[in-house]
Amino acid sequence: MVETKYGGDSLANRIPVLNKQGNGLITNQTIINHHFHYFDEGVKRLVIEVELEEVNIFTVHLSLKFKHRQQQLERLHHIIADRAKPVIVAGDFNTFGGNREVQLFLAATGLVDANLAGLPSQPSHAPKRHLDFILHSPEIIASNFSIPDIQLSDHAPLICDFSFPNAG
Repeated sequence: MVETKYGGDSLANRIPVLNKQGNGLITNQTIINHHFHYFDEGVKRLVIEVELEEVNIFTVHLSLKFKHRQQQLERLHHIIADRAKPVIVAGDFNTFGGNREVQLFLAATGLVDANLAGLPSQPSHAPKRHLDFILHSPEIIASNFSIPDIQLSDHAPLICDFSFPNAG
C-alpha cells in the first residue's frame, strides 16, 4: 500500500522532489480492507489504514505545524474510535515537543507507546528528538522495541514485535 502523503490536489504534488514522496505499509498478511484518509489541515495529510485479521494498522505522517498536528490528532482519534479491532498507529508525528504533545491523544484513545524509554529517532545520524511513534491498543503485547543505527533517512526506523493474546 503506497500513496502520496500530500493529497491529490496539493501544490506539493507539483514540486519535483515532493511529488515522489509517499507513505507505505508492507505486510505478509492478508489485507482484508484498506483506506486512504486525508486530513483537511496541514500539508502532510495522509493516514493509511490497513485492516488485517487481528488488527487495524494506521500509518501517519503528521504536519510540521503544531496547531495542524493537534487538529490531525483529534481527527485521527475519531477515525480509530470507530474500529472494533485493536489498533496500531505508527509513523512520523513531527512532535517537536516530544511525547508530551501526544499525551492528550494517548489519554483519549487509551493507546500505549511501544517506546517505553522515550528513545529519540531523529536525526538518524545523532538522534536527539522523539518525533516517531508506534502506539498500540493495550490488549496488544509489544516487545523487542528498538531503533537501529540506520541512516537511510533523516529519521531512524522504529522496530517492534507484536503479539495478540486474545486472537483466534
